[in-house]
Formats: sequence, C-alpha cells, structure tokens
Amino acid sequence: MWYFYNEIDSEKLENLINQINSVYTNIFSDVKFEYPTWIDGIRLKLDFEQFKNAFQLSGQDEKENLADAYSKNIQIENICNFTVNPVSYEDLLWDASHDFKRCIDGLKKIQDYLYDNLLKLKGLIEDVGTLKNYYEKFYDESIEYVCAFCGIGTMLTSKDKFREAFDHYFPRSKYPFVSLLRKNLFPICHTCNSTYKGDKNPRDYGKVFYPFSIKYNDCKPVFRIRAGVIENIEIASQNFQNEIKTWNEVFSIKDRIKNFAEVNLNGWMSNVSEAVGIYNIDFETAKNAEVERCKSNKMQDHKFIKKATLEALSYIEGEYHELQL
Repeated sequence: MWYFYNEIDSEKLENLINQINSVYTNIFSDVKFEYPTWIDGIRLKLDFEQFKNAFQLSGQDEKENLADAYSKNIQIENICNFTVNPVSYEDLLWDASHDFKRCIDGLKKIQDYLYDNLLKLKGLIEDVGTLKNYYEKFYDESIEYVCAFCGIGTMLTSKDKFREAFDHYFPRSKYPFVSLLRKNLFPICHTCNSTYKGDKNPRDYGKVFYPFSIKYNDCKPVFRIRAGVIENIEIASQNFQNEIKTWNEVFSIKDRIKNFAEVNLNGWMSNVSEAVGIYNIDFETAKNAEVERCKSNKMQDHKFIKKATLEALSYIEGEYHELQL
C-alpha cells in the first residue's frame, strides 16, 4: 500500500456490529439471551433462529470449530501479520454432518444479509446511517486523493452522489464472520476491486498489508531509466518486503505503475524543459525544483510517481535530447 488508512470513528455502526457479534457468542455459549430490540420484526431474527437450531443439533467438535473460527476470523490485523490462520467455510465443511451443513448454510445467509441488506432498512438508516454515510466519513478522514492500493485510480469524493465499493479484504465468500467487520472493509478504486482483486484471497499469496496499520509506511517506487526509456521498476521498503510481494501478486502494482509512468513521462518533463529554456538554468537544477514541488500532497495528481520518475533521470548525453523530441 502507498499509504495506510486511519481507523474511522463510527460509534453507532461499531455498536451495531458488536450487538450482532454478541448474538453469535451467545449462541456459541448455549445461554439464554434476548435479541437486540431492533432485530425484532426483520428477517435477520428468523435467520439467526434457523442458524441457532441447526447449530444446537451439530456435533460438539463442529460447534467448537465454528466458535474457534469466529474468534480467529475477527482478528484481521493478526491474520494479515500471519500470527493467526483464518478458518474458511471449506475448512469447516470438511466431513461435516447434515445438521452442520444446514448451520453453515444459515450462517452464509446471515453474512450476506448483514452486508447487502441490513444498512438499507429505514429504521437503521435513521439511527446508524448507510454505507454511503460511512464512505463519506472515510473519505474526509482517511483517503488521500487516490486509491491506497494502486496510487493511480482517483477515488469518488464525499460530495459525489455515489461511492466507491467497500472491498472485503478477506473475501466474505470464503470466510465466515467477515461480512460486516469494519477492519475487513475499506474503499478501493473500481479497477483494483473489479479488474485485479476480484474474489482473490490475499492470504493465498503470503503476508499482507494491514490497511489500518500505524507503522511508518516507507514504500516508494524506484525506477531505472536509460535513454528516456523506463527499463525497470521496484518498490523499495525497509519494512514491508513480504507484504509488497503479495500486494504485487494481487494487484499487479509494478506493471501498472510502470505503464502509468511511461505514458506520462514526456508530459512530466515539459515543466523541466520549459524551466531550462525560460530561466536559462541547467537540467539538474530545473529537475530538482520540479521534484521539490512533488513533495507536498504527494498522492495528489500522482506526484509520488512523478517524483520517483524524475529522480531516476539524469543529464546523460542523448537522454535529455531524446526527451525533447
């Protein structure tokens, strides 16, 4: 990732999710409990009842495995860091009893409903807000102009009528309990979400970035340019080499950044060329001045890519001349 997201304060949404999770833990603990009042009269209560009944008829080992899956799958940061192994539906259903298969079918229904339908209910919209409201807050407090994953796609703003999709970092089709889990939900651009990631599971590729990390993000592109041609790109980092490998596998980051730089290189050089002619200064001085202008708001207008590209240029005989043609 080119930058990490801030954890967005959304107390009402978090409280709603905690209430839902408390229903799961009560069912796993086999205790008598009352559903939150807002669940009465909506389909979710019936789905939970069917799930609970099938769960109670399942084998003891199956019950314990499902409770264990819940405790593990909500630990998104530890899953990213490879200190916890998430449990998939496939893992749970291996050699499963008929009743446990019904239990898992019911769980999938609940998980789909939570994300697809719950925050569209009128009463909850008035109290908690919609995912669009959450996106607006997310954009204003956390998004830096472009997609954190590719650094290329411009994100819809908090003022736009529509919003970017929230990606399920660890796919809800593969893992239970992650459908409406805020640390597993964050916006990415349409190209990253639909064209590159799709239903890929990042854990299949290795250690992954935790999108809400508080660590210092030192990832930056480094180009090798010869005679005006970008020959290679690497992503430099002292802290995240394993994560970078997975990031590139899932999102094809290096190729996309290289391609973007190639088609913009001559345009980025125009200011340098103009400064050389207008102010009668040498190439390095003009280039360094342009690099300095890229240091503020570095994600805006793809300045971080422009900066890395310009830094890779030097006044080698023939190179500067070629760029002017």
